[in-house]
Amino acid sequence: MKWLIKLTMLRYIFVYMLGGFVRLFHATKGWIAVRFHPVHRRWQQMPKFRKHFISNFVVGVAIAVGLHVAHHTHWISQAENWAMDSMMFINQNTPRMAQIPNKSRPLEFTFLDIDEDTYRTWEEPFHIPRDKLEHLISYAAKGGAQAIVLDVELAKPSANDTSLITFLQQYKAEYPPLFLLRGFYPESKFTGQKDYYFRSSFLDSHELGKNIHWVQPLFRASASDQVVRYWHLVAIGCLDGLPAIAPAFQLLIDVYLSAPEEFKQVIAQLEKQLPDSCDAIEETEQHLKGELYYADKRIKLDANEHQRIGERIIYTLPWQKTTTDEFWQRPVYKITEATRIPSNDLVQNRIVIIGASYSDSRDLYQTPLGEMPGAMIILNAIKSLHLYGQIAPPHSVIKWVLELGLIILMSWAFARYNSMKGTLVTGTVIIIILLPLSFYFFKYGLWIDFAVPLLGMQFHQFIAQYEENIAIRNRLNNSGKH
Repeated sequence: MKWLIKLTMLRYIFVYMLGGFVRLFHATKGWIAVRFHPVHRRWQQMPKFRKHFISNFVVGVAIAVGLHVAHHTHWISQAENWAMDSMMFINQNTPRMAQIPNKSRPLEFTFLDIDEDTYRTWEEPFHIPRDKLEHLISYAAKGGAQAIVLDVELAKPSANDTSLITFLQQYKAEYPPLFLLRGFYPESKFTGQKDYYFRSSFLDSHELGKNIHWVQPLFRASASDQVVRYWHLVAIGCLDGLPAIAPAFQLLIDVYLSAPEEFKQVIAQLEKQLPDSCDAIEETEQHLKGELYYADKRIKLDANEHQRIGERIIYTLPWQKTTTDEFWQRPVYKITEATRIPSNDLVQNRIVIIGASYSDSRDLYQTPLGEMPGAMIILNAIKSLHLYGQIAPPHSVIKWVLELGLIILMSWAFARYNSMKGTLVTGTVIIIILLPLSFYFFKYGLWIDFAVPLLGMQFHQFIAQYEENIAIRNRLNNSGKH
């Protein structure tokens, strides 16, 4: 419902702005007629088809150029967000979004969910029971998971940490990689009003298995609506007085899936970015530069507001929807409280993420696909980076060729069919061409760049046709009086 309300509001805003543009266009046309009388006279003598074609073409190109010039403004950024969000909503869970042609096999995920039923079954513990976590990690590791993600912060010790600590110390090298979350302290007087201090963990004083890796869960929400849309691939933090690198879940998992033999090399590349002291972390992050290379991928480390598309998460897996082969979700209590060990089919050759969705976890966020827990955001980010990488818009030449081609085609159609019915039918048919373009370009937010000029031309044509009909009616009325 919110999506429909937003769409309706945007439609009215769009029509209002186009109405202002058309009024300005006609005022400008009148001024030109006075200032450039010979040109105006020649324009009036021009064939009707050519006049309609040129006027529609000019309107379309003017809107397209305006969008290009204002591409980094707040308004265009919001329109871009709406464009990408709406296409993600349409494309969610579709088979074509499960696999990219050049990938050998689709990723498959299992979300072991500490849901409300599990939380109540465990009698609402203050800390998630460590023995339960040990049970879940052991089940996934011994069951042949492809990788294991633990989206549970392990900062404060509890009364039953022993079994988990022992298991992590003895975590075998042949087990799948296990990724543990390390969060940051919020700004306070204790951190000098800085936000880059890592939370310590009760595991820090223990030597863990070599296939266990610490990662950070940072994502960014849009300031306008607090919808989580962007990832933060690499962060630098301060741990025990020394700078430390903190890759995101999805980055290290993608390295492991794409080129496991290059895993240590990528970590070494990231550590080269570390400053000499914690005092230089803020400046180092602001000027973070360089690229990571692994397999056939190139990951840019520098990002700014003009590269916002490259930081976008392509959401394709909603929460609490029909289970597919690609995504399975199971309440954790059905595993931890089971009287016999569940089948390995639930985790074998799948990326397993252990996270919480119960309300007291305070780990629910708004996304383009609706509300979902942090574990589902991580899951979507893993799939997004692995299948699509960092999004780079197509070359501007390709975009302009397609856009101008559509504008020329629409201009010809409007000039060829003068009746209101013909305009409506032709416009509808031509806009259908936008659908395949939309599905191809949706992840760039660029379909709005194609749609807005054509819709502007359609609106201009309606106005022009209406004015022409009024003029014809007036001439007929005047001739009838004589």
